[in-house]
Amino acid sequence: MGETCRKRGFRRRWADLLRQLRVAYADGDVGSIRSLWYKAVAEPGLGVWLRLSNRLYPLQSLLDISHELDRRMAEHGLARASRWLLDEGVGHWLSEVPPATRAVLSSEPVILYGNHPTLLTPFLVSAHVDRVDYRIVAASFLEKFLPAFGHYAISVELPLNHWWKQLWQGGLQRLIVAYWVTRLRPVLPRPTARQRNRAAIERATAHVRGGGALLIAPQGWSRSGRRWYPGIGRIVRGLADGPGERPVLLVAYNEEGTSDRLVRRLLENAQRDSGRSEVAPDRVPRIRFSEPMPLSAFSPNEGTVDDLVTRLRLGYEAFFASSPRRAGGQRSPRRDR
Repeated sequence: MGETCRKRGFRRRWADLLRQLRVAYADGDVGSIRSLWYKAVAEPGLGVWLRLSNRLYPLQSLLDISHELDRRMAEHGLARASRWLLDEGVGHWLSEVPPATRAVLSSEPVILYGNHPTLLTPFLVSAHVDRVDYRIVAASFLEKFLPAFGHYAISVELPLNHWWKQLWQGGLQRLIVAYWVTRLRPVLPRPTARQRNRAAIERATAHVRGGGALLIAPQGWSRSGRRWYPGIGRIVRGLADGPGERPVLLVAYNEEGTSDRLVRRLLENAQRDSGRSEVAPDRVPRIRFSEPMPLSAFSPNEGTVDDLVTRLRLGYEAFFASSPRRAGGQRSPRRDR
């Protein structure tokens, strides 16, 4: 009888916790999510399960950093908040930005596209784009954990409940993150998600046509990079069919020296208040940008959208395979934090 009562009590507390977390998530209140997590971790029953989750992936540290990152983003903007995250969380990171690209990123209509192997990707890119008309095609759950990020986001829906896919794309750590996100919000039916994603691509196209800057990761949040989704092809085709007042440029980027394991180690160090991680020289996080390219370089009006995506992917792979790294690279100055 006592064991039955304990199980019922645990299920009731678990249901109450999820209900409160869902309310805080719907409100975009990362501070409340964080407080609820800390309170639940201290409970005898729930705490055991939450501490186990935290050992599999340092979610508590992720909430701590999200809370501070959101505050800085709201106060200083995404570019400065990104540099703070990289300077304080990573410590040693490098970037290579050609002068012509730096000029384009400051004011021209531009599409930035490239790989997305880790959670660091949007911040490695955004550290170099300090402008009010900058938008990011991003998973819809991000703007709930980072409310200030909502200003920059063009949200798309991801099939996070496809557990095998999460495991294949990012391993057990990615699976843990996806599990908790799906506990906080229902996954939309596929037709609804598809409709929202099409609308997001149309908004992204209109934004660049109007002179803005856009970040998109055609392969999604994946470490494999084998498949590119058609969204970038639809955007480029739409801009070729209906150009704006100024020509749109493409800038490719490539994130190197990172992994989910590295991100986990950084989070664990932050959780232990042990400062920055000592990263091996050959694994220093680095981002490289290409020279600006006109849309016409990829024959956007020829063939199908899938054909266009293939040309973009092959051009991307060829550029970064043949473009040698510069020794050292360049790091953003700390005074810009």
